[in-house]
Amino acid sequence: MENKLRNLNKKMNSTIFQEIRFEEKNQKAVLRSVKKSKNRMDFPFFQNKLTSVLSVSVTAFLFFGIVYFAGTKAGLFIEEHQSQNGQTQEPTSSQKTATEDTNKETIFVPKKQKENYNDMSKKEILTMMINSVDNFETAKGRFEIYYKHIGHLSEVEYELSINEQAGGYSKSTQNGNVTYDYYKDVNVWNIDENANTHLVTKYQETRDSGTLSIEDAFKVDDEGNNDTYYRWRPLIGEAMSSLFPYEIASNYTRNLNNWEIEKQNEMLLGHNTVVITGNKNHHDFSSFRLWVNKDTGILIKYETYNPNGDVVDYLHPSKLEVNIPVDTSKFNPNVEEMGYKKQEFSDAGMPILSSGIADADIPAEIKDQWEQAKKKPDETTILKFKSSWYIFPEKGYIVDRIEVNGSKGTLILVKASEQKSQYNIPVLAEGYEIEKLIVQK
Repeated sequence: MENKLRNLNKKMNSTIFQEIRFEEKNQKAVLRSVKKSKNRMDFPFFQNKLTSVLSVSVTAFLFFGIVYFAGTKAGLFIEEHQSQNGQTQEPTSSQKTATEDTNKETIFVPKKQKENYNDMSKKEILTMMINSVDNFETAKGRFEIYYKHIGHLSEVEYELSINEQAGGYSKSTQNGNVTYDYYKDVNVWNIDENANTHLVTKYQETRDSGTLSIEDAFKVDDEGNNDTYYRWRPLIGEAMSSLFPYEIASNYTRNLNNWEIEKQNEMLLGHNTVVITGNKNHHDFSSFRLWVNKDTGILIKYETYNPNGDVVDYLHPSKLEVNIPVDTSKFNPNVEEMGYKKQEFSDAGMPILSSGIADADIPAEIKDQWEQAKKKPDETTILKFKSSWYIFPEKGYIVDRIEVNGSKGTLILVKASEQKSQYNIPVLAEGYEIEKLIVQK
C-alpha cells in the first residue's frame, strides 16, 4: 500500500494532470478559495451563539409572562395598574348591594332631634325627666361622675338604641379599672377588662307605655313614707344616671316647692337646657343645680354644693349626641373572640337578683314562713337565710333593684305591668352584704 502511494504522484502527472498547467494565477485562485472556505467555517460558530441567545431570551420571556399572569389573577398588579392609569376600581353592583344590605341591618338612623326653646313649668320639667325613655331614640356620649361620700370617680362612655334594634353599652373607667355593661335582647353582659372575665345574665323587659304623671310617680303611704314608681329603662350601667334620671328626679325634685327654675335656656354641648336649683338636706351637701335637656329630659349635668358653695358631687359631660345614627352591631359583644373568661354566679362575687324562684328553692328552715307569706298576697314579705334574701313582693309590684348604703339596703318596688299585676313574683337576692333590708315603693 505504501509503494502504491509513493508512485501516485508520478502516475497522476503522466495521466489526467499531464495537460494541466499550475501557474501563479492558479495558485492565487487556490488561496482565495481556501480563504472563503475558512470564512464559511467561522459562520456556524456565530450562528450557534445567536441560537443560544435567542433560546434564553424566549425562555425568559415565557417565564416572566407566566409570573405576570399569575400575579394578575392574584390581584398583585391591580393597584399598580390603577395608579398608573389614575383610576380606582369601583365595586360591582352586586358588591354595592351586599354592602348596603349589611349597613341597613346594623345602622339605625333616627329622626333628627329639634331643640326646644319654649319656657317650661316645673311640672313639665319633672314630667319630662321621669319619662325620658319616651323622648329620644338613640344617644351617644361621655361624662365624668363623682360621689364624695364613697370616693367614687368614674369616666363613662355609652351608646344605645332604645327601640329600633334595641341594645347598648356603657364603658366605665375607675382608677384604671375598666368595666363594660352591654345589653341586647334578653341578655346583659358585665365585662371586667382587668380581670379578663365576663358575666352573662338574663333579664325580662317590663316595658310600659304612656306618660307617667307626677301624681302617679310620687305618692306617700299611710305611714308617711314616700311611695315611688319608676318607668322602665334599658340596663346600661352608670349611663342610666344621666339618660334616665329617675332617682335624682325623685330624691331632689319630687317636691316642687324645694327647687326653682334658675334659667330657662342655656346651651350645653350643643343642646338647650333648663337650669334648676334647690335645697337638699344631706350630710355632705345642702344645695344642688341640674341642667336638664328640654327636648328629652336627659340630665346633661349636675352639681351639689356644701354651705360654702364648694362642689361636692357632680356629673360633668364632655360629649352628648342625641338621635344620631348608631351601629347596633356594637351592642352584642363577642366575648369568646375577645378572650374573656366566663364567670359563673358562684364565683362572681357580685350581687344578683333572680326572679320567679320556685317553692323547691326555698330552704326548709324558712319554708313555713314562706307559706305564711303566700297567704298574704297584698303584703311584701322579706326573709333572710344565711347571706341570701327571699322576697315575696305584694301583688301589683315587682322588684326593680336593691340600693345599698353601708350595711343597710333598700328594696325598690315598682308597679308591674297590667299582665303581671295579677301575680306575686318572688325574688331571690344573693351577694348583698347588708344586715337590714327595707322596702320602698
